[in-house]
Amino acid sequence: MPPTDGPGLAGLVARLAELPDAAVHHLEGTTLVRRPYPEVHRDVVGVRDGLSAVGVKAGTRVGLWGANSYQWLVHELALLDLGCVTVTLPVAELAGHDPAALAERFGLELLIADEARYGDAARPSWMVPMGGTEKAEPRDAADPLDPGVFSIVFSSGTTGTVKAIQIDRRATEDCLAEFGRHHAFRPDDSILVCLPLSTFQQRIMYYCAFWYGFDAVVVEPSPLMFAVLKQARPTIMGGPPAFYELVESRFAALPAPVRSTLRGAARAAGALPAPLRRAVRRRLFAKAHEAYGGRMRLMLSGSAPLRRSTAELFGLAELPLFQLYGLTESGFIAWNRPDANRIGSVGRPVFPGSVSIADDGEVLVRWPRPQSPGYLGEPPEVQRAAYLEDGTVATGDLGRLDDDGFLYLTGRKKDLIITRAGHKIAPAPLEQRILADADVAQAVLVGGGDLAYVGAVVALRPHAGDSAVARVRAAVAEVNRDVPEAGRILRVLFTRDDFTRENGLMTTTLKIDRAAVARRYRAALDAGELWYP
Repeated sequence: MPPTDGPGLAGLVARLAELPDAAVHHLEGTTLVRRPYPEVHRDVVGVRDGLSAVGVKAGTRVGLWGANSYQWLVHELALLDLGCVTVTLPVAELAGHDPAALAERFGLELLIADEARYGDAARPSWMVPMGGTEKAEPRDAADPLDPGVFSIVFSSGTTGTVKAIQIDRRATEDCLAEFGRHHAFRPDDSILVCLPLSTFQQRIMYYCAFWYGFDAVVVEPSPLMFAVLKQARPTIMGGPPAFYELVESRFAALPAPVRSTLRGAARAAGALPAPLRRAVRRRLFAKAHEAYGGRMRLMLSGSAPLRRSTAELFGLAELPLFQLYGLTESGFIAWNRPDANRIGSVGRPVFPGSVSIADDGEVLVRWPRPQSPGYLGEPPEVQRAAYLEDGTVATGDLGRLDDDGFLYLTGRKKDLIITRAGHKIAPAPLEQRILADADVAQAVLVGGGDLAYVGAVVALRPHAGDSAVARVRAAVAEVNRDVPEAGRILRVLFTRDDFTRENGLMTTTLKIDRAAVARRYRAALDAGELWYP
């Protein structure tokens, strides 16, 4: 295994040829295919040489536009090895956009697209399909970027627009090295990568696999994902809380006496020596372990708040789940680790002393080397709001640090609900109180704008009965006692709808889209009776 400073991104592709025992696992249709790293290396070199032959070189700005696939991975690595600036265009957020407009907006000299994006229409010579780059004729070069920038990626927020973010090569290498220092990776590890590869955090995950010499399982979030988990049996995965709430949902569906017995036995096992405790708890929650392949030793949750109930259940089951926190603008900010974990927090700062709290409660981050020098193509006022003059990034998140250095997030500055009376409500902590009930799948507060009230949309799990409705109403009553009268929740809508990417209620990175929820349920909320609990 290499030292934690690794081969550097410039040597990442060459390293693949030296790892015959590690492999990329990916789907071809419904079949999971294993490709040893030396084979991946040969495929990457073939694409790299083809691109080089048509004039693609270090600094060339190339767009990569497609869904997760082995070909996407190969082309990204080829561009990385050439020293290009890779612009990873998100599929969902830029669906239907004109390629010429994208090329102009982001200074693309070449655009490589998968079959679904390329289509059958006539295309300009600078837009080519994956696997057909030998016919490319790049456009004129755009103005050069900072020489440290190796990629342009995109935010995944819910404001309706995505921002292009420049990413620094050396800061990315710092991040990869820091991962290795805090997480003891092993040659028999295997990491699951299943959110859109255009998301920079997903690239960090497979870069880690290549950097430290273990397997990568690259798929899309789909119904096949849990089948892949059982077949590929990864040891490491990362994703939003939705990836982990499935097990909690299944547990909540068990009869109450069964749940009570399992919890009691697992707690009693806490008095046993550690190896025996782990063995007993794994046996008690064998089905939960099997759902994730049976070999998990590091499970990371980010993108949205992790419920305390989920974290506690996974702890009882000896499923190693840890919450972390990061932004594309700033990189990873804080993480819980096996040796330093506090439920409810997002962990200690990745780099000690790098996190501070502004007077208004905003979380500020300053890495030794900033991950990003800034946005691309955004107005100066947008740039200045996030990237402060001293190299600090203003996250837009509200939080606090406890006496032991653990960071707790309490909401988003821009996610505040501002009532007609001007009262500001941070919805996240209030939603978490409703989500504490295991029968609640989702809880989303809506309000502000032209809504004359604050409402709650509560999605119940399929097995939940009338008692769950009563408990939620009681929880809302408790919430209302803790907020000013002008900010009280006056309407509660119960639904059994699933919140998914497909129905537009979640983003591509599986975050709740509050505005979409408000639009979907506005009429039903308006039609309901005002409720004064």
